[in-house]
Amino acid sequence: MRLVKGLIGLILIMVGPMLIVITIDDSLLIKNILLKVLGTFCIFIGAKMLHRQFHPNKYKRI
Repeated sequence: MRLVKGLIGLILIMVGPMLIVITIDDSLLIKNILLKVLGTFCIFIGAKMLHRQFHPNKYKRI
């Protein structure tokens, strides 16, 4: 399961910049903004998932 979560995190980190760079027709400003926000969230979520895989003890509750 750790490997799967790590791969999902890596994929999210790779897809995030692609979503940020994609621009649709200039008349669709809201879609462009939503793609950039979604790409940013993908990067942050992917980084958090990978960090959890490499430092699992940091997230254990006392």
